[in-house]
Amino acid sequence: MRVFLFLSLFFVCDYTFASIKKDSQKCTTDLVTIDFNFSGGGNSVCKVISSDHIKILVKPESKDPINPSPWYAFRKSKHIKKILLELDYGEYEHRYFPKIKKINSGWERLNNNDILIKNDGKNVFINFYPSKEEQYISSQELITEDWYEDWYKILKKSKFLKSKIIGYSVQNRPIKAFFSNENINNPFILILGRQHPPEVSSAFALQGFVNQLIGSINLSKDFLSKYNIIFVPLMNPDGVENGFWRYNFNKKDLNRDWDNFSQPETYSVKNFLDNLKNKNQPFLFIDFHSTYKNVFYISDAKLKNSKQNFLLNWLEKSKLELSKINYNFTVKNSYTESNKVSKNYFYNQYNIPSMTYEVSDSEIRSVIVESSRILAKELMIILLDTNRKNLDMAERKGFEPSRRLPAYTLSKRAPSTTRPPLH
Repeated sequence: MRVFLFLSLFFVCDYTFASIKKDSQKCTTDLVTIDFNFSGGGNSVCKVISSDHIKILVKPESKDPINPSPWYAFRKSKHIKKILLELDYGEYEHRYFPKIKKINSGWERLNNNDILIKNDGKNVFINFYPSKEEQYISSQELITEDWYEDWYKILKKSKFLKSKIIGYSVQNRPIKAFFSNENINNPFILILGRQHPPEVSSAFALQGFVNQLIGSINLSKDFLSKYNIIFVPLMNPDGVENGFWRYNFNKKDLNRDWDNFSQPETYSVKNFLDNLKNKNQPFLFIDFHSTYKNVFYISDAKLKNSKQNFLLNWLEKSKLELSKINYNFTVKNSYTESNKVSKNYFYNQYNIPSMTYEVSDSEIRSVIVESSRILAKELMIILLDTNRKNLDMAERKGFEPSRRLPAYTLSKRAPSTTRPPLH
């Protein structure tokens, strides 16, 4: 029931995408107005070609070469005639299939027949038919700060969780962490999300994963009595609100800053972990991202402790259930000492299994959620089974006699016919 409520929140809520920009550019003709003055609107600019044709120049937040995640989002006013919108990517190429949100409805993909891709993806033409309402069109769903805040309100009602502001972004937006509070001395899993703004599909995966871990089922209760979770769902709130392709407001890639922690967002996490009262350390790290396909980058094959190949075993045990919902993925061992990504930092710093959980941009949203729930459930089963085995071993050791008993002891039973009598 809890998970259903979380999913319902996404699909039916009418987000207004509150304005965050000043003097945002817009293009107006006698037929339509196009603007970008809302959360996630990005750096695009527009140009009027004719009354029924507007070109949108899709631009990144930096003039330097940047990861090809060409984010676009715009708002279209109502109009009584058909219009043509052109996306011009310049030196970049089209990646995200356009999605539209109408008033009082969820996001949906535009009709393939209304989209024409030309010049090897550098130009995309979209037909829009008369509409009596304004509409949002975006490269991915606009999962911005309002969406997270609505989820946070529900999380805060959970008896298993507490929340804390662990720092602030460059533009002074709060970095919020949630953590289970059953026993602060329990070992914990650390989960991060949304270091890169356009990676929206990963937000659905992280939400589904966490919802399963804290659900009201007996498995979750048992799990949270023995293990803790700490998660930061929105690492880069500035990038998300500004509609950036990759960076935070300082034009830095947060997932290349896990060596010197020069940015307030990454430093917030490090400082929080360094100052935990019980000085406990994570035993597992998961960082949620998005890319072209479903991929798990893992770095535990070389561990010299009991957690060697833990991630691979977990994914293998989940494979059958994931195949039933057609969630196809690949697993790649990935580790580079010189890399500054979070996965390698936590692997090196804590000597623990660390994983980048990559979700396909185009994966069906319901499949993303269900797959993350399957993985979370299997993780709990594995960890609880490991915990029980460790307890069994400890109990067996605890009940071993402190000294060896003699081979034969005095007894009132009849003398054995197979061994000599005691004297």
